[in-house]
Amino acid sequence: MNWLFVWKFAWGFVGAPIAVAITDNLMPLFLFLYVCFIDGSECWNGLTLKALRNWGPMIRLALPGLIMVEAECLAFEILTLGSSYLGTAPLAAQSVLSTISSLTFQIPFPVSISGSTRIANLIGATLVGAAKTSAKVTMCFAVIVGVLNMLLLSSLRNYIPRLFTSDEEVIELVAQVLPLCAAFQLFDALAANCNGILRGIGRQEIGGYVQLLCYYAVAMPISFGTAFGFQWHLFGLWSGVAIALFLVSVIEAIFLWQTNWDRSVQDALRRNASA
Repeated sequence: MNWLFVWKFAWGFVGAPIAVAITDNLMPLFLFLYVCFIDGSECWNGLTLKALRNWGPMIRLALPGLIMVEAECLAFEILTLGSSYLGTAPLAAQSVLSTISSLTFQIPFPVSISGSTRIANLIGATLVGAAKTSAKVTMCFAVIVGVLNMLLLSSLRNYIPRLFTSDEEVIELVAQVLPLCAAFQLFDALAANCNGILRGIGRQEIGGYVQLLCYYAVAMPISFGTAFGFQWHLFGLWSGVAIALFLVSVIEAIFLWQTNWDRSVQDALRRNASA
């Protein structure tokens, strides 16, 4: 659809957001149709008054989970806003760097989702040992994926930018910052999977607190202080995020190492009983 609107219909840049908007609206529509007519409708018992009761436990899990995800996303968007004050070339380079980081994040993120789902099911089944094993496997996969991403970005740092632009100034800026992006890939993967495990054991509030602290009390001051105060420019903006990802992964890993998994099982049983 992007190709059709941007090049075939010659709508240019405007065609891209139109295609994205249409796609984003079609996805939930097709999912709804799939559930209704193909597979999944057996899970729906109809709308009853019971569905409107006992929302408290769900909201108490959902809001910290929202903070956990949005705190990181908004931090990267703030970096993009900050890069606009550095000039057009740094802003273009920031766009490329954000896209690359988002693409590499798509590899550890689904691992965290699968780990979260598996661990949550095992916690609900009171299988503490199996849940711990799944958490360890998830973290091992995170390390493998993080190292692979790190090797990919560091070894191809002079070639990847050329996939996005032919502007030599932008290519040079991206190539200068990509080693830093490569350096935090391991911590990015670990942080994503620590967040997934926290969701699996129902401790989203820990992830929310850690994300807020690391990104907004630590990362943002460092990013803007080094970028504009020390004149590190784009490299400075990304240095704060790199430190934040390191802190998030370490703090959450320590918490998970020391957490009481039996308590997580009891909390899950209590939530299920109240439902």
